[in-house]
Amino acid sequence: MYNENWRGVKDMYQVNNRITLRSEEQLDHLRKMFDGAAGRMETVPGFVSFRLLKKEDGSQLVVETVFESKEAYINWTESEHFARAHGGKSGSQGERQADLERFEVLIGSH
Repeated sequence: MYNENWRGVKDMYQVNNRITLRSEEQLDHLRKMFDGAAGRMETVPGFVSFRLLKKEDGSQLVVETVFESKEAYINWTESEHFARAHGGKSGSQGERQADLERFEVLIGSH
């Protein structure tokens, strides 16, 4: 059942970027790179949350980002902020190499 205390949660948009890990050095590099990402994203309009997850077997990371809407996500991928965070690439350029999964949030809570 939808929790009325969290109006709008069901309309959010979640993007997961799966990264295959090849070494401990790569893991360390990515942890450092993503450290503080949530804080940097605070200024992005429509940003809700960020998590960096590691698969139990250590083979993969999942970068999980939630936005208020699909439009907020698209706007972010076209922004200067996105380009700076992704080596100068816009979302349309960077997504070719990314393993992205996109979800509409149907039910959720904080």
